[in-house]
Amino acid sequence: MMNEQEEEFIHFVLCIECLHRVWRLINTIKDAQSSSLVGFAFRFALVEYSKPYNSSRGTFKKKRKLDTSCIPTDLLTLHTRIVNSRDQIHAHSDLTVMDAKLYISEIQGKRFTTISRNIVTGVEELPNIDEIQALIERTLDNMYVKEKVLENSLPS
Repeated sequence: MMNEQEEEFIHFVLCIECLHRVWRLINTIKDAQSSSLVGFAFRFALVEYSKPYNSSRGTFKKKRKLDTSCIPTDLLTLHTRIVNSRDQIHAHSDLTVMDAKLYISEIQGKRFTTISRNIVTGVEELPNIDEIQALIERTLDNMYVKEKVLENSLPS
């Protein structure tokens, strides 16, 4: 039976593995810029990147998630944009982002509806792929240091 400290360590290591997968995917996307699947893969990468920073169920701590302590301060804004885009665009469809408006008109006794909205493709951050790669790499560097601290504090 594991204790809370062990659960924290396991969760942290799984978060590192997740960010490794995203790093590999980002590199594949960069190598395949001409592929029609780049947009889909990029959106998936942003969802995967966000996983560690969203709630995960644990035994001891009901909702366990990675904090932002390992994210370089100068890249925190990019991180926040990515996590928000996961919550508002990639994994959900927030109407607030779409800023949709409904127009109802009647012409010759027939009712017509029109909806105007923002066009959100989900690849708005794609031009920042190098910065996203740096965010992942520098975050992982900080996480490796923290992993050793957590590992050394585990009971024998």
